[in-house]
Amino acid sequence: MIPIQSATRWLSIANAFKGALFILPVIMLFYGYKGVSMGDFFLIQGICSLGIFLFEIPTGYIGDIFSRKNTLIIGTLVWIIGYLFWMLGNGFWVVMTGEILFSLAISLISGTLEAYLYDLLKKRHKEAVFHKKFAKLKMLDNIALTVSTLTGAFIYQFFGETAPLWLSIFCLIGALIILFLLPDVPESKRVVAKDKSKWQDILDISKYAIRHSELKWLMIFPAVYGMLTLVLMWGLQSVMVFRELPIFMFSVVMGANAFLRTFWSGVSGKILEKINLSGIIKLQCLIIVVATIGSCIAAYVPQKMVYLCLFLMMMASSSVVLSKISTSVLINHRIKSDERATILSVGSMVDRIFWALAMIALKPLFDSIGVGPTFMVSALLLIPILICARHLYKMKLRTMR
Repeated sequence: MIPIQSATRWLSIANAFKGALFILPVIMLFYGYKGVSMGDFFLIQGICSLGIFLFEIPTGYIGDIFSRKNTLIIGTLVWIIGYLFWMLGNGFWVVMTGEILFSLAISLISGTLEAYLYDLLKKRHKEAVFHKKFAKLKMLDNIALTVSTLTGAFIYQFFGETAPLWLSIFCLIGALIILFLLPDVPESKRVVAKDKSKWQDILDISKYAIRHSELKWLMIFPAVYGMLTLVLMWGLQSVMVFRELPIFMFSVVMGANAFLRTFWSGVSGKILEKINLSGIIKLQCLIIVVATIGSCIAAYVPQKMVYLCLFLMMMASSSVVLSKISTSVLINHRIKSDERATILSVGSMVDRIFWALAMIALKPLFDSIGVGPTFMVSALLLIPILICARHLYKMKLRTMR
């Protein structure tokens, strides 16, 4: 059994194993190999984001009333089953089934992981350093993502279309072994009054989070910001396909994107300490505006300029990590332990409904008007981003000292 003093370090390692997504840089090529079109890719991603939206709060609540450690184990097992579906079949419905299983796994893991990390620190009276530990957890996750995306396209090309999936399964098995050895934190479990149903308890917690004057904006801003960065991230592959860049560039670009995510996660704790959330808001608004302009012209500029546009898109799409970490830290310091996973899942639910709308909308846009006009339409998302940023900036929120 791993002692609680080193549990956060091993939890970060397990999460990094989970983040080794070798198929990510060639996901559109893999969909094609399985008989699914580019347009259907966006449709499936949107539908599965809706699935996560539906799963999020019930699965988050599971993490509050049952063992968070066991919830993470179940989520990891479901992820492995999803990969097996992809390897054993072909066609739209096989790919869709795998993605739905990934949706369930993500829902089980997302809020529960943060809640478990926070409670491990709270058990040792170290919750004041949550922003540093959470940033390190995300940094290791993104290092694994960087390595897997840099190598994924080469593995796909030289070792076969299913080789990246086998590597990811191997990594998930490593994560499972670590999770089994981690300690439980039983005092985090929620006790529900006898005269109240669990569904009513879920509803009460959710309404509290959505109506809270600070929590609601801490949830909405990263969701809206993430909506546009999601368009930019998946748009990277669309631009490369449209401009007919070589296959190896898929790994280079997606690997560089993952490296930038590692950078943002590594420095996010220090940035939050130095300039607080208000400073982060200004920085991210500048980044997203410049990157959106770059995406709008990527389909039309000379070939050499495409790489600059891709870099700007990567910078913005990866910066969502800074937004998520900084707002999650502030949320965690404002909620109770026995409702933590549920409230964090409410935040993930808000993320997913915005993401689902973006991904579903991208199918008819890419299919009917093309790459360049799609990014121009997506630029309208800057309006709600700037509105949400204005609300949060006025609050001048600070983390725990």
